[in-house]
Amino acid sequence: MTKQVENTKFYDVIFVVVNIGKASRVLEEAKKCGITGGTIMHGSGTVSSTLLRTIGFHEVKKEILFMVCAREKTQPAIEHISSLFHFELPNRGILFTSPVSHLLGTHGERLHMDEQEAHLLADHEVFFTLVAAGLGDEVVEAAAAAGARGGTLFHGTGAFAEKCRKVFGIEVDAGKDIIMNLVTSAVAPAVETAIVEQMQLDVPGNGILFSFDAENVRGVR
Repeated sequence: MTKQVENTKFYDVIFVVVNIGKASRVLEEAKKCGITGGTIMHGSGTVSSTLLRTIGFHEVKKEILFMVCAREKTQPAIEHISSLFHFELPNRGILFTSPVSHLLGTHGERLHMDEQEAHLLADHEVFFTLVAAGLGDEVVEAAAAAGARGGTLFHGTGAFAEKCRKVFGIEVDAGKDIIMNLVTSAVAPAVETAIVEQMQLDVPGNGILFSFDAENVRGVR
């Protein structure tokens, strides 16, 4: 059994959303900055161009890359990746970070961020909403009406315990839509309210919404 070593180093998770096929290239560049690995998920991003939506092109395939790194490597990695992929230009991608409070499973360490560690007030917030498959577009529309500028949609499955399968006769896992919305803090309360009301998330079983502060945001105008 691997012995877990506690320490008080600080860590961040870096999120990068890019068009399909580019996440692996981003990860390669991140490794040059000392980041040891990451996880890539596939999804689709909503298209904001009125012309494209008019001709029926509503979404573009996306990849989202998650990377955890020590805080002293965060800023160098951000600057290196941003300089190569030019997130300041339209449609090149989005990058943001969020501090990690606890992390287990990395090189046998138990990583802990001091709860008293102070952070500057973030000017962006990211929402993750989990709803039944097929309802993701409603979340995107509700968020957009409240001021969000697009979103990224992923697909997953909800797992049921074996006891639930036997009692209720559930034969397959229910599909889930997972929607990520990165918004400014100014519109975050309105976006949250709009999603909760539209999807009736106060009713048990209708879905889950959670959010956290986003820092070092790149690619959002």
